[in-house]
Amino acid sequence: MVKKNPTIHVKNLDDKRRASYINTLKLLAMVKKILLLPVAALMITAVHAQKKAKRLTAYAITSEVKGSSKWAEVKLVDLVTGEEIQPVYQSKSETQPLNARTKNPVEKKEITASVVSTPDVLIRRSPEKKIAIENGSMQNAKATITSPVENKMERKVIRTVRMVRSNAPFATNSAACAFDKKHERLYYTPMGINELRYIDLKTGTVYYFENEPLGALNGPGDTENQITRMTIGSDGDGYALTNNANHLIRFTTNKKAVVTDLGPLSDDASNGKISVHDRNGYGGDMVADGSGNLYLITANYRVFKINIESGIATFAGRIQGLPNGFSTNGAAVESGRSIVVTSATNASAYYKFDLDNMQAEKISTSESVFNASDLANGNLISDKKKKEEKPVEEKIEESKVTVEASKPVTPPVDELSAEKISVYPNPVTNAVVKISFSNYQAGNYQLQLIDLNGKIISSQGTIISSKMQVLEYKIPALAAKGAYLLKILNNSNKTVNTERIMLQ
Repeated sequence: MVKKNPTIHVKNLDDKRRASYINTLKLLAMVKKILLLPVAALMITAVHAQKKAKRLTAYAITSEVKGSSKWAEVKLVDLVTGEEIQPVYQSKSETQPLNARTKNPVEKKEITASVVSTPDVLIRRSPEKKIAIENGSMQNAKATITSPVENKMERKVIRTVRMVRSNAPFATNSAACAFDKKHERLYYTPMGINELRYIDLKTGTVYYFENEPLGALNGPGDTENQITRMTIGSDGDGYALTNNANHLIRFTTNKKAVVTDLGPLSDDASNGKISVHDRNGYGGDMVADGSGNLYLITANYRVFKINIESGIATFAGRIQGLPNGFSTNGAAVESGRSIVVTSATNASAYYKFDLDNMQAEKISTSESVFNASDLANGNLISDKKKKEEKPVEEKIEESKVTVEASKPVTPPVDELSAEKISVYPNPVTNAVVKISFSNYQAGNYQLQLIDLNGKIISSQGTIISSKMQVLEYKIPALAAKGAYLLKILNNSNKTVNTERIMLQ
């Protein structure tokens, strides 16, 4: 029988042995801490590495190689490096699409060839003939046929082949896709085919909603009704928009998958001459926020906020700082209110801009990127606006106001006697803004236009001589479009009012 070691009681030891025992315990505790430090360090390093390894990614409709304008491939790309992370669909792959309802294979489509002679030769039509287009590529193919006759003359017949329909997933290129994070699907539609399709990202299988029109597209040449903008909203439904903004289409992503045409968008009264229907804005992309709104980024840098329920599109501003030749065709939310944009034809870089200042900045680090006709990553725009960093002089004035506000004051007997300033129209569309003064003390005032970095763009003096007075302030021609602060100072050089205005 093995005897267990007796328990040592410190109180049973003499002073010397007790001190030695306590020191031994302290030493063991210290060794334990030292041994645990590397483990803790490794754990912290691992956490930081995970954070650092988190990539900013999006699904991109792009080409096999950078710079090509054949938008028939899908890649998961790194928006910082501009490189491919993973291929999703390759145009050279042998893919058997399935019907989204029945799960049956989609039948191979054929086209009809018509034969017409040149104008200076007798017109002749050949018997109708069906020819299959390999891989469903869209093209006009011409074949010259010569046939001998009795006088040994030859008759030339030009055979023109036009595609009617194709079964290839990206037969007519595509410029609209949306990532359904919940079901791991990438919805899209070809530009020339009126059909909703999706890629099951778990299996790579492509599904078509056959014979179920998505909008009002009449064929590849119907540019107005082509769908080039698509996203998944905060409600989990998909939304697609035609170039002319006359068809906002909702499609549910559940098993029943109902497609509903919500009709045309309407311009908000504040838009002025800027319209969501403008032909120069055809193309672009859409993203969504967490409050049930959509944001349209047109190909010519304009941003519209769309209320889905009312169908009203409100102009939010124009993206500044993008290089010449960079059309905004793809868009995906980075985080907060920051949106990444790509170009369908420009492979130089990716850019991002913030909804609160509309200023673009380059984010890609490589010399070239995969140009993309559309982006999708499922992130939503934050509803909270960032607080503006105010110039130092404004902060000083605010601190003075805070001190003054802490003093007891007697409220005005008549609310109509309160000082008020109104600035309109805002956004400013014709370089002239009106400022209405109510119940301000007569005297000299200073008007300053300041950019968001605190730089004074212009300064102008004015005189207030009556209780109700409206002044016109002309914006200097050198002021670029974007957000500014209009500051009003009194004769003592104190700020009496600051208004944020948007120049268009």
